[in-house]
Amino acid sequence: MTAIQPSLQAYDKGRLRREIMELAWPAVIENLLVMSVGIADTAMVGRLGPASLAAVDLANRLVMFALAVFSAILIGTTAVVARSIGAGDTKTANQALRQALIMVTALSLPFIILGTIYARNCLSFMMVLQESPDLQVINAGTEYMQITIPFMICALLMMTINSCLRGAGDTRTPMIVTGISNVVNIVGNYFLIFGKGPFPAMGVAGAAWSTNLARLVGAVLVVKAVYGGRGLLSLNIHERFRIDFGIMQRILRVGFPAAIEQGLMRSAQLVYSMIVAGMDTVSIAAHAVALTAESISFMPGAGFSLAATTLVGQSLGAGDPERAEQSGYESGKMATLIMSSMGVLFFLFPRFFVGLFSKDPEVIELASQCLRLVAISQPALAWVMTIAGGLRGVGDTRWVMLITVFGFWGVRVTLAYVFALSAGWGLIGAWVGMVVDLIVRSILLVLRFRQGGWKELEV
Repeated sequence: MTAIQPSLQAYDKGRLRREIMELAWPAVIENLLVMSVGIADTAMVGRLGPASLAAVDLANRLVMFALAVFSAILIGTTAVVARSIGAGDTKTANQALRQALIMVTALSLPFIILGTIYARNCLSFMMVLQESPDLQVINAGTEYMQITIPFMICALLMMTINSCLRGAGDTRTPMIVTGISNVVNIVGNYFLIFGKGPFPAMGVAGAAWSTNLARLVGAVLVVKAVYGGRGLLSLNIHERFRIDFGIMQRILRVGFPAAIEQGLMRSAQLVYSMIVAGMDTVSIAAHAVALTAESISFMPGAGFSLAATTLVGQSLGAGDPERAEQSGYESGKMATLIMSSMGVLFFLFPRFFVGLFSKDPEVIELASQCLRLVAISQPALAWVMTIAGGLRGVGDTRWVMLITVFGFWGVRVTLAYVFALSAGWGLIGAWVGMVVDLIVRSILLVLRFRQGGWKELEV
């Protein structure tokens, strides 16, 4: 080894870190904006009482479960776009975007129809473990779902186009669109939930309608962005959307394992939520509050995960597996540093964070215990988010699926049932299961990344 190699490596590592930050910071800001809406929603709806907060939380978890089927398209398209851009093939990247929009639009119609019709049945099923389900929670959750689900097509358009833009390395446009959309949501909440100005107080329904308006504005802006013709991804209004089965097959080949992963993960989350919902309204509300408080730490994690997805995918597409590997590790290290700091704050000042979302003493007490518990798993969560993102970026979705399914079903749900119900620990037992799951998955994902089999995959 010559004497000059270490300095070159140091220079490359410094340049790589700058590239990671350039990709990560807009995504961090975007996630900050996304979380700010979640925080604002939770804080504003929380002022209506634990029942309203529990209703919106359960409704959103049902919707996230149903959205798992779309992950095949979103993750598959992101991988194809990242590889294509890395190889300098913008034509294929743009065609992948078109095919993704076709598939998402077609799949959204049955989702919207069935979700609207069977909203009450789904909410009742979520609370099946309760001896006497809280009808106030079921009624409010049903109302929220029936108002928001018809507008999910707007959310899906935003998700699809934003995923493709990120795969192409454009994290700023999704940040700007998300920021505007979220401002609309927060302002709408203020006027519609509490009845400010000329608007009547609509409560949970007001939160639903402000969400719809925000999604509509975001969809219009993101569609306009890809028809502007300024970036690597750009669509022409005069070009027809013809089905390309070859591109669709490439997207689904990568995305199908991801869809299975997301489906099994979301179903595990649903069962996990049912375990929590089987306790009482205070536990459901405390669970929602603690998760919202913890979500503050997701912002840097999501940003560095996106950087890993883009750089690992593009580096491998450009034929540089060594740089791809370094991108994953450096993203993980940077995320761990920031998220560990957040964990320290959660552990030392849990009441401050949960007090932002609820004034109910029982909710604050229980949520504080959960937040202090999950604080110790923040380093593990950082590695889970970044390494899983890097593996998805190169199309290694099969191993991510296997590890995720094992973590959620084999560890989280199993331990939550044992500790929360069998051992009688309540909500704390459910959160113990979550912490152990994150630690186990972080170890398995890092081992898979280090093994390096993903470097030989073709997309």
